[in-house]
Amino acid sequence: MRMKYTLLTITVALVVSGVAIAGAQNAPASPAAVTPAADPAPASDGLSELDALTFGCSRAALNAAARKASQVPSQGTYQFSYFNIVSNTHHAVYEVHFTSNYADESELKYCVEIYCQQGWDPKTAKTAITVMSNAPQRTRAGAHADSCSEMHLPATRTKTGS
Repeated sequence: MRMKYTLLTITVALVVSGVAIAGAQNAPASPAAVTPAADPAPASDGLSELDALTFGCSRAALNAAARKASQVPSQGTYQFSYFNIVSNTHHAVYEVHFTSNYADESELKYCVEIYCQQGWDPKTAKTAITVMSNAPQRTRAGAHADSCSEMHLPATRTKTGS
């Protein structure tokens, strides 16, 4: 019986000392000794890859359309849903859509024209935003004839007889 009591006492002592050692190893020595780890990179919104792969002109067009969409009274919240590069020259044209999370609100469609050339400043860039119709047009070109690309097709020359 004495042997069982000795083994039980030793086992309890080992468990208690093991817990105490583990707690001491994980606890900081003092509050002053705790220093936050240096963050090697500044805080980010998590969109750095998108930012790196998106040209400034495209971002400026998206932002201009978002400013326009934010002015529309809404029972829900509009969010970006579609982007199309119609013309990617220094006279750029983009089609941008926003949809609402409120089912009865129509989709907002904008055609954004922006003049971007080397050395341009997005803060002073001149933009023209055209609101596009939501109703499909039945024309020779089909149901999407009112798209931004149809609105801004270059004039075609017709050959006249000599």
